[in-house]
Amino acid sequence: MVYAVPSSWANYAGLQENIDAFTEETDIKVEVQGIPDEQYDQNLRAKLASGGGVDVFAGLNEEKSPGDFMVEITDPVFEDRMPEAVFESMHAADGKLYSYPAADGLNTFGVFYNKAVFEAAGVTDAPQSLEELTEAFTAVKETGVTPLYLAGKDGWTLLQHRNSVNADFLAGDEGLATELATNKTTWADVPGFADQYQVLADWAKAGLTNADILTAGYEQSTKAVAEGTAGAIINGSWVIGELRGANPEGEFGFFALPSSDGETQIALSQPALMHIAKDSEQKENAEKLLQFLSEPAQVENFLANNPGVPAFTDVEIAEPDPVLGDIQAYIDGGQSGAHFDNASRFPTPQDDIIAAYQELLAGRIDVTEFTSRYDSAWTNAGKTAGIEGF
Repeated sequence: MVYAVPSSWANYAGLQENIDAFTEETDIKVEVQGIPDEQYDQNLRAKLASGGGVDVFAGLNEEKSPGDFMVEITDPVFEDRMPEAVFESMHAADGKLYSYPAADGLNTFGVFYNKAVFEAAGVTDAPQSLEELTEAFTAVKETGVTPLYLAGKDGWTLLQHRNSVNADFLAGDEGLATELATNKTTWADVPGFADQYQVLADWAKAGLTNADILTAGYEQSTKAVAEGTAGAIINGSWVIGELRGANPEGEFGFFALPSSDGETQIALSQPALMHIAKDSEQKENAEKLLQFLSEPAQVENFLANNPGVPAFTDVEIAEPDPVLGDIQAYIDGGQSGAHFDNASRFPTPQDDIIAAYQELLAGRIDVTEFTSRYDSAWTNAGKTAGIEGF
């Protein structure tokens, strides 16, 4: 069988180990096929359209007419093992289920930082406002360490800032995702939108970020924080494993990117979703594989290597990473909500938004122009998708 995922997923520690365990138990061979992240959706669509031998695949979660190329899951044996809200988030726009949950934890987004770096700068408490965060970054800079490392070469990392601030926007208005997805409001009208992006631009202008924003990559960013040559990155909780792998004894922490207007909260993503290709000639084996990979033993093994919040109620992590404790505090305190993209079900124009981020951080456009480009890309995406209201 062919198990197709983005290249960045293919290297996750624990994935191949679990698949090897499946092969040993069933004698069914599985090839993990990594497709470059930047061209993943396009290349996967082409493979599926041409009957390219894909049996199981990730992504394409918001495509129109998913039943045309995905197998509907009519007997989800995993339903009783998941919180109701998490299970419901897996359903497609047509109300049907076409997915199995992968072993990955639920992701959240925010600031992951090296505690030793911050403490050396006199910052012992997590900043609670953008003003406090700017002061913290300034203090870190005065110690000779890069405060915030941005990996603009890998544009998807910039979208993790977007994921972070969007969580705060939803905290102030739970209906915002629907309003934006139906063109009843614009990003320019979202309270705090301009403030968040002005602060980001100001950090870059003030030298509170690395100087090589547009040429620095993801691996450089995690290495810098792990080694203490940078104080923080804004990213997703999958970085915990990267940081821990680079520095097993490092003291790392997490806090939500503070809101500029209203309550600060974190977003929890839906589980990573895996689908069975409708044209697969091994549907039964594909289902066996996905059931096996979502069993407690395999999930626990995966999360031991890739820390995250379990999507299953019967999964226990023997020694959870301390960073997860920081994340869990937000969840336990009622400061968590839906991931904006899951709530909006909108075909986000990621490439255009990334390009706007890069121009803003390079100082080539201001926040007013950034907002205009963001709204324009959003409107065009809605029109292209034929969404009512656009």
